Amino acid sequence: MIAVLALIAGAVLGLFLDPTVPAALEPYLPIAVVAALDAVFGGIRAKLDGVFDDKQFVVSFISNVLVAALIVYLGD
Repeated sequence: MIAVLALIAGAVLGLFLDPTVPAALEPYLPIAVVAALDAVFGGIRAKLDGVFDDKQFVVSFISNVLVAALIVYLGD
């Protein structure tokens, strides 16, 4: 329930504050979103299998995004 409330609060804040991404970081945003979604879907699968670990999820989430950003940086 807390996660749903946090999601709603984040969406409302995003609509009202209108955050912008600096031009230098724009190439990294799409691949970071895809990497984050990969971690989220992996977490959902682990939860359904009954083996979800929150620490492992956080590490996976952060490392996926950082590795994806590094790959895009090296590609530039």
